[in-house]
Amino acid sequence: MTNRWRRSPTAAHDTEKTTMVRVMLEDADYCDVPADLMTFDDGAVVFWRDGEEVGRHRQSRIRSLELMDSRSMTRKIKAARRHHPKAFRPWTPEDEQLLADMFHKGAGKDELIEALGRQEGGIATRLRGLGLLLDDQKLL
Repeated sequence: MTNRWRRSPTAAHDTEKTTMVRVMLEDADYCDVPADLMTFDDGAVVFWRDGEEVGRHRQSRIRSLELMDSRSMTRKIKAARRHHPKAFRPWTPEDEQLLADMFHKGAGKDELIEALGRQEGGIATRLRGLGLLLDDQKLL
């Protein structure tokens, strides 16, 4: 049986109204994930939004999970998008391909942030989800 958490089905599906989960990781690291479902899969916590996987973390790395207040998250998302226009938006297959290609060619953190219009945490989380960055590796 799969363990699941799901937000209310009546909540809107746009990013600003999606439940945000703060994932507190070891070493005081954290990431905020827009998710409406959380499942547990072979030692990992998997976060979903509208049926698409948006994040995955090894359970042993997670110190805590916290539901974020939607009003403060709306402000946070707007502020993040001033410098990172795709922050908190779903990844397209084209974005993922560009990320993988640039990563394999040795692009650094700053190059990836600039080219993808996303924050460091979102890029690192997607790289981990694609199996390109290990859970204990940092994006350099």
